[in-house]
Amino acid sequence: MSVHAPTLSVEQAQERILRGVRSLDVERVHVLEADGRVVGEDVVAVRDQPPRANSAMDGYAAHWADLESLHAAWQGDSEPPPVSLTVVETIAAGAVPTKTLGPGQAARIMTGAPVPAGADLVVMREWTDEGGDTVRVQRCGGDGDNIRPAGEDVALGAVVARAGDVLTPGRLGLIVGQGFAHVPVVRRPIVGILPTGDEIQEPGDDLPEGHIYSSNSYALAAMVREAGGEPRMIGIARDTRESLRAAFGRAAGCDVLLTIGGVSVGDFDYVKEVLAELGAEEDFWKVAMRPGKPNAYGRMGGMPYFGLPGNPVSAMVSFLQYVRPALLAMQGRPDRHLPTVDAVLEHDVRSRRRFLFFLRGVVTWDHGAARWTARTTGPQGSGILRSMAEANCLIVVPEERGSVKAGETVRVQLLPSAGGRGDAGLR
Repeated sequence: MSVHAPTLSVEQAQERILRGVRSLDVERVHVLEADGRVVGEDVVAVRDQPPRANSAMDGYAAHWADLESLHAAWQGDSEPPPVSLTVVETIAAGAVPTKTLGPGQAARIMTGAPVPAGADLVVMREWTDEGGDTVRVQRCGGDGDNIRPAGEDVALGAVVARAGDVLTPGRLGLIVGQGFAHVPVVRRPIVGILPTGDEIQEPGDDLPEGHIYSSNSYALAAMVREAGGEPRMIGIARDTRESLRAAFGRAAGCDVLLTIGGVSVGDFDYVKEVLAELGAEEDFWKVAMRPGKPNAYGRMGGMPYFGLPGNPVSAMVSFLQYVRPALLAMQGRPDRHLPTVDAVLEHDVRSRRRFLFFLRGVVTWDHGAARWTARTTGPQGSGILRSMAEANCLIVVPEERGSVKAGETVRVQLLPSAGGRGDAGLR
């Protein structure tokens, strides 16, 4: 594709990418390794949970007929005399009741213990006066009080986790409650990360004059993990065709390849050229966005590759708009794009027409005005990584706007947290 190829909109680029994404295969992992993974197949309940009616309180299981008048009197604000019941059994959690309650009888019962036949409610222990084989019930709740019916949480045959669900602690609890030790999940996409440039050095190495450390590759590795992928560091490719060819060979076995830098029109930007030599099919390489106009995307031997810009902010913003949705789609996730809210801008901002601008910002909930407000993090140069480090959102300025005034409403994308459990801390 020539340097005069048409520039796509962000939405057009996203559509092209997602159109070609296919879900990865399903594997079974132990529940201890499943937190945050994506369910690959519906998980169906094989039993009621709880398996039988049980007590929600420490107290006494009893007949409703014995206590109905007591309950009615308390509802009428009078203080009737206690009702005496004979205690015929004590039932611990995990035990099996051995008796059926008859009239005038009760069973001492612990939280979680199965309710004996004949019992219609459980009276909390604090409402009784205990004395050997007799209990005096001073007050009680209504019919069925403090009894959890069988299947109250999950009924036999119910879907406890659907394909595409993220396995949260709550969902994992439901699955383990069914007795499953393993769960079907979509395999994590393996994402090769390939920084390019003679000036790039690994952290911990000596730093020659004019060189920089490869912060991009490690920031992107963290973003890959947040999106559910497994980063694979391929090593730094130098600005030679030979080094790039060798690096691309090391990407074998990856599901996705990210290159960093080398996709612009500089004298030593060889990434696109070497990819073409290797038979890669390029889909596009320019998008009408800032930061991140040079953004290559295509396939190399069926493997999607993303040619991200070399500037750190451009690389991270591009990842959020293109790579992250693709990784989530590979895992069957329906929520592929960053969540958005509308916010009132706290100060004027400038952009450039014909480009969708993503300004790094901080969004805050104004309790008094009951609305979101947003401000930028300061200087917005594509090499200012601090602007991303201090942001919890991206302020989106539409292509048709050259500026936005304070007090106007803007759309903001909420950044994911480092742990992938929702949005970044909103402050």
